Amino acid sequence: MKSHASKASLKSCKGIVPFTTRLALRPNRGHCIPHAIAAPEGIRGQLGDALPKGDEFANQFTQQDFKKFMQGYRSQYEEISMWIDDNDIEGELPRELAGTLLRNGPGLLEIGGKPLTQPLDGDGMICKFAFKDGKVHFQNKYVRTEALMKEQAASKMLYRGAFSVGNPSGGKFFNPFNFTVKGIANTGVLNWGGKLLALYERDLPYELDNDLKTLGKTTLGGAVDTEKQFFGAHYRVVSEPDASKRLIGFNFVEETTLSGGNGVVHFWEFDESFKRLHKTQHKMPGGTFGFIHDILVTDQHYIVLENPINMNFGKLLTKYTVAKACLAECLQYESSKPTKIHVIKRPGKDSSVLGSKAHAVFETTPFFSFHHANAFEASEGRLVVDTVAMTGIDFGNNIDSGTSVFEGKAGRGVVTRLVINGQTGKVQRHPVVTDRAAEFPSVAPVASGKPHQHAYTAGSRVVGEDKWGPQQVVMKVSMHPGLGTDTPFSQQQASTDVWDAGPDQFAQEPIFCPRPDAQTEDDGWVFTMVYDSASDCSHLAVLDAKDLKSGPVARIRLPQRIPYGIHGSFTEQYLGPASDAKPQSYNISKAVAHDGVPVYA
Repeated sequence: MKSHASKASLKSCKGIVPFTTRLALRPNRGHCIPHAIAAPEGIRGQLGDALPKGDEFANQFTQQDFKKFMQGYRSQYEEISMWIDDNDIEGELPRELAGTLLRNGPGLLEIGGKPLTQPLDGDGMICKFAFKDGKVHFQNKYVRTEALMKEQAASKMLYRGAFSVGNPSGGKFFNPFNFTVKGIANTGVLNWGGKLLALYERDLPYELDNDLKTLGKTTLGGAVDTEKQFFGAHYRVVSEPDASKRLIGFNFVEETTLSGGNGVVHFWEFDESFKRLHKTQHKMPGGTFGFIHDILVTDQHYIVLENPINMNFGKLLTKYTVAKACLAECLQYESSKPTKIHVIKRPGKDSSVLGSKAHAVFETTPFFSFHHANAFEASEGRLVVDTVAMTGIDFGNNIDSGTSVFEGKAGRGVVTRLVINGQTGKVQRHPVVTDRAAEFPSVAPVASGKPHQHAYTAGSRVVGEDKWGPQQVVMKVSMHPGLGTDTPFSQQQASTDVWDAGPDQFAQEPIFCPRPDAQTEDDGWVFTMVYDSASDCSHLAVLDAKDLKSGPVARIRLPQRIPYGIHGSFTEQYLGPASDAKPQSYNISKAVAHDGVPVYA
């Protein structure tokens, strides 16, 4: 479908928006603040006046750029459900594109008018793009968690967040050894076995219906049976030899003992009907604070990277107990400790790496990693792990940190290949792309747990080994699966394909969607949500995975800002409404619950 609208009108979100003439709704774009939920002035007063346009797109990230970036961290109160008009699709939407793109992320960034200091603690909002017959339907809706409904009823903070400073009780002291944090359902989203789930790693999943209405917490039919009922925000889907698919979920819990403590990881394997097939427990001695956010799964193994993190108990007792630091801020990177790679044999599988052992731990030079691209078994008893490695991490960074967030190497992600030799116990670490910071890596679903040639990341538009900024590009990294195993590793043997969204644009996690009857691993499209700070609106960019640098084949423009999300997924199932569905709009400032019952449009 080709757009007949002018380029100017497509980019206009603060001015005349075609949606308002076609629909009997006026989405709140963040300029008119609802009365019941008072939004803070900007982000703690840091945004200032309207920002000038047309500044030079130089290889640096300035305070002016930071102001543009921070505009995307403002609450969105309006929930809408609507078919996207042809005039609001720039380019041509592939007619063979069918299924549903799901995104999750923090959408409400204040509580009772009090701004959060860290957006990662914001309440979860699901976005859904449903594609069918060359058309697309968009919907965004908050997950009505127990915590969201109670706090909005009270119009104040009731729960502590993992990344935000403050004591919700209002008192001067609180129990520093109570690590319970607010369940916000804001990180991942999964459609599997007839269930649509919003995920957060310190809580159970919240189940939603196809209209994104919250059905409530779920233990997945009793499958999540650990003492601490958590289900991680990350998961992996792999194919079995019989072509069936498996979902592998996990949780990570702390186990304290008199001698210190352990980290404990539980893995669950589910078939395509969500029947639990296996449960595996793995203890990590001394790994209480290993910060396990993501896992890897191959044909034969589960893989966990234990970060060199410890608790700064001095800060915990002197700062956290008096609400001068957040819980995460008390976690401390230990550059003198190794990063540990735990390799665990999957139930019923033979291991070419471990032999007769059920598990093993391999050590390498220290780095921190939130997210991994993929892993697979290689020749001669080796494992390949592609991840994003950071030289340190500072959990004290928040929205008041300014451009200092992007100074130094702490938190700067580098696409990295690890080659683990099961016979010698050694790990080779190969930085792949060093001149462009990267995060949110992924691969095509067909390559999950198997040798892959291509990975996709969000990346910094500022290049240089000592420079970086927020994600403004989408980068494809290509290299032969045998690089570093069958042939010596060389950075020159890896190539990149980069789409630059532009100086006022901020891209997010890339999600791969295979073309029907795809012939190659990269035969498909890459989705990325983009926030346009100039128009204060968001759009979905649809890129040809074989040719990112040529730019989007289509942009799906929305009539409102969507705050920066975290993770998403694509399902071949159509989760949208009937073709004659009417547009709907609901402002959550009116209420998220009535007598304890969730309220929707």
